Amino acid sequence: MSTKPTTQPIQNSDKPLEELQDESILKLLQVLDKVRAEEMSCDDFFDQLDQFVEREVKSKDAAMIMPLIREHLDLCPPCSDEYEALLTILENIQEE
Repeated sequence: MSTKPTTQPIQNSDKPLEELQDESILKLLQVLDKVRAEEMSCDDFFDQLDQFVEREVKSKDAAMIMPLIREHLDLCPPCSDEYEALLTILENIQEE
């Protein structure tokens, strides 16, 4: 005889499920708030752009090594344009 696993959510006996979900949402918001505190400014981005692009051209792992710069590139079109221009220049120089 096999028993079928239950699909009901596990619930803390002291708190209703709705309250647990509210707590989970609050914890998620706190985590997101901390992530925003680490957001990079354009000035900080430009201070590290050359290192990021050189790393990207040499080993293609810049986004993994410098994730805040990659995040900034995804969120900031002007900085992304500068990155693309510098990347193109370095790739063309390397091909010569």
